Amino acid sequence: MSLLYKRYRLHVIDLDPSSVTSGGWLEDTSLVEKYTISEEEYRKRDGTFRKFKEKMQSQNSSAFENKISDNYMEDLCANIKVGDRCEVDPGAKRGVVKFVGRAESLAPGFWVGIQYDEPLGKHDGIVKGIRYFQCPPLHGAMVRPDKVKVGEYPERRPV
Repeated sequence: MSLLYKRYRLHVIDLDPSSVTSGGWLEDTSLVEKYTISEEEYRKRDGTFRKFKEKMQSQNSSAFENKISDNYMEDLCANIKVGDRCEVDPGAKRGVVKFVGRAESLAPGFWVGIQYDEPLGKHDGIVKGIRYFQCPPLHGAMVRPDKVKVGEYPERRPV
C-alpha cells in the first residue's frame, strides 16, 4: 500500500490597513527598533550565556581543553599506505590513498587524503590553502583513518 502525500502552500494577503503587517513590518527588519546593551551593563546581569559558560569552565576546565593529541589515530595509519586502493565510509566511496599523516590546517591527529574515483569530494588536494596531494577538482577528501578500509576495491568509473 502506498500513500500519496501532497504539499500545499497557503498565501495570505492581509488587506487590513491597521494590521501589524501593513507597511512591511513583518518583512523589513530595518523597520524594527533593535535592543542594544553596553558591555558594562551586560557584565552586571545574571543568567547570561557568558556567566553560564564561565561557571561551566570553572567546574570542569578539562572539558574545554583540546582533548585531541597530536598522535590521535596514528596507530590506525600503520596499515594505510599512499597508493592503496580503499573504500571510505559512510557511503562506500572508493578511491586511492594520496596522503597519510598530520594535517596542520585541520584538527590535531592523523588524517588520510583520498582521491575518489568519482567527483564525490570537496577539493583537489588543497585544504585551507595547503596542498596535501594532487587530484582532479572535487575528487579529494581528508578523512580520519577509522573511516578508511584498504583492500582490493575495483575502481568505480562514472557512467
